[in-house]
Amino acid sequence: MVMRECLSVWIILAMLPTGAAGQECVSPPNEACGGAIDLTIDDLPLATSGVYGCFNNTPPNGVDKPYWDVYYRYDCTCTGIYTLNMCDSTADAFMRIYADGCGFVLGTEYATGDDECPGSPPNADPLITTIFFSGTSYWFALGTWRPNPPWGPSEPNAPFLFNVSACAPCGNADMNGDGDINALDIRGFVNELLNPGPVDQASCPADISGNDTVGIEDLDLFVTALLS
Repeated sequence: MVMRECLSVWIILAMLPTGAAGQECVSPPNEACGGAIDLTIDDLPLATSGVYGCFNNTPPNGVDKPYWDVYYRYDCTCTGIYTLNMCDSTADAFMRIYADGCGFVLGTEYATGDDECPGSPPNADPLITTIFFSGTSYWFALGTWRPNPPWGPSEPNAPFLFNVSACAPCGNADMNGDGDINALDIRGFVNELLNPGPVDQASCPADISGNDTVGIEDLDLFVTALLS
């Protein structure tokens, strides 16, 4: 009888997240893709908090980061430059973005972030600046870089912070204002790049980085937008 009780205790402990002995982890509603929290342009800028999930989902290709992940979904209706971060989150946070579907099976990996937040390391949290396109859905997988402390949470449902800012009138790379980013925008962008000066209404879309100048940092973002 004693051996059976001990065995039951060990089975329960083995099922709990690392460092969670004796504590219960409650799955948040957005732990799986199907429960992703929906975001729209009206929700931005977003500054929110949540808790990591209770399970690790290893995709078919073996790329297992992030661990303990939870999901948000953004249906983009405004092409532009977006910044997402998990700065000052618990553990070593990691972020992966998918486009057109959630996860490696249904979606396409769009971007990843790890240690880009100011002060990383030791902050070691992700910050991603990228272009999202109107008409495309994006899923944000938020979790940790490894499953165990100090990279993973030391207790069940450890908290994280999540911020999204986006879609100012400037910086959308649509130089001719026709709603698309294509070859018709190249001449206008190159003209602004070769003739730098104060950003005005005409050059505003070329300032993709939002730093009030048109330079080499905008060229990289413009090419990314054009190829996508």
